[in-house]
Amino acid sequence: MTQALVADVGGTNTRIGFAGRDGVLMESVRRYRNDDFPDFATLADGYLAGRDAAAFTVAIAGPVGAQSGRLTNRDWHFDAPDLGARFGIPNVTLLNDLAALGHALPALPNSALLHVAEGQPDGPQGLVIGLGTGFNVSPVHLAREVVFEAETGHASLPSDVAVILRQEIDPAPFPTVEDLFSGRGLKRLHVALGHADAPTEEIAKNEKTMALMARALGALTRSLAYLYMPLGGMFFNGSLARALLNGSHTRTVLAPLQADPIFDGCLARIPVRLLVDDAAALHGCARQAARLL
Repeated sequence: MTQALVADVGGTNTRIGFAGRDGVLMESVRRYRNDDFPDFATLADGYLAGRDAAAFTVAIAGPVGAQSGRLTNRDWHFDAPDLGARFGIPNVTLLNDLAALGHALPALPNSALLHVAEGQPDGPQGLVIGLGTGFNVSPVHLAREVVFEAETGHASLPSDVAVILRQEIDPAPFPTVEDLFSGRGLKRLHVALGHADAPTEEIAKNEKTMALMARALGALTRSLAYLYMPLGGMFFNGSLARALLNGSHTRTVLAPLQADPIFDGCLARIPVRLLVDDAAALHGCARQAARLL
């Protein structure tokens, strides 16, 4: 059977595997720490070990052009023609990782989605929101399976979020959205509140830090809803999103959205889902690769 190689390259880890026409071959998927490799090509070379593929689709946690891309939080660069030549693969496609998640939505099983707010879908527009090593969003037309790319993490921090921070700290260390809403942003926030730096797993247990982050994310979520009007659903992904939307802070995050009365309260009815499948982006890569097989 003709197979494609699919990879999801984050700032910290890479997941890579094979996919067929029916989707990702999960038994083939492997996870690697990026710190263990000088570049992505070396990582992929070790995984392939001489095996062939008919297509190669790579999701990247960073900006992507027509034929090239780079990681935002690591000095890794990607060139589609170079990858194709190195591995002898005729069809190489690069995607932003959030765009890959957008492509994955129609293929994800219910087990991959945690229903955070049931809501009531009222249109085809959806929005994927990623809070992990970095931050980004991807608008999605759910009915037509059309995905749009963005680089919202590099946008300036919204003023309403800065107002919330200013009640506790000086918001100056957070000029962009990603400077706050990311793993390293959580560390900065924790230190700004007077705590010693610590692993993110430990910080996630600190009530004061997480409560402030939840209030800030609530304000950002409301702003994103106005910017993109995702009445078909908001889909959160990433380790920081899971820490904030799968526990005691969920209500704080959702409160500004659900209390907004404008437009007949339509924002309050937006379904909110949390992606809990670490391989979700690979499913989006597989759907893109299937179009090439």
